[in-house]
Amino acid sequence: MRVFTGGCHCGRVRFEVTADLARVVDCNCSICTRKGYLHHIVPRERFRLLAGAEDLATYHFGTMTAQHHFCRTCGVAS
Repeated sequence: MRVFTGGCHCGRVRFEVTADLARVVDCNCSICTRKGYLHHIVPRERFRLLAGAEDLATYHFGTMTAQHHFCRTCGVAS
């Protein structure tokens, strides 16, 4: 396990996740395919939002199952 930090371009949204990235998932939805996203799902207790909860927006489409979170200021999805 390793701790990773990340966030959006403008710096308003910051997070930390503890994970072993040996396995990632290649999603085939149109958004992930277009942007080349890979997923690694972690239990909630291994994810910490450090800053920017009020700056997050969520986009749903299709079956409304997937939630795509992004910074409402710079538009970057992390």
